[in-house]
Amino acid sequence: MKKIRILLANRPPILLEVMREMVQRQEDMEVVGEILDPIGLLVAVRDLEADAVILTLKDYEEPGLCSHLVTEYPNLIILSLAADGKTAFLRPPRREIKVPSEQSIVDALRDAIRVKEENSIRY
Repeated sequence: MKKIRILLANRPPILLEVMREMVQRQEDMEVVGEILDPIGLLVAVRDLEADAVILTLKDYEEPGLCSHLVTEYPNLIILSLAADGKTAFLRPPRREIKVPSEQSIVDALRDAIRVKEENSIRY
């Protein structure tokens, strides 16, 4: 089984640890890297062949970095999570995760990857 490759980015250290542990508990997911530098993130997504990135919302607004990632890597799944854990968004397309919890986050990531893979199959 191919694991979903997750890159953790731009997270406060304590949240980085929580997200890493959450991903590590999933049999079908793996953390392929952790990066704090926004510019380095653009390169790391390519080099680490990440399927998804989990990053921090700033003041409940997605960082401009999301636009760059979506433009550069249209198949990349981006999960933006508020530092307080009360708000989360998944892209593309942008949709809110109403009640962010470990289960709702991993379910949303799995669903987004499944849809991406189904859409990439051409008959």
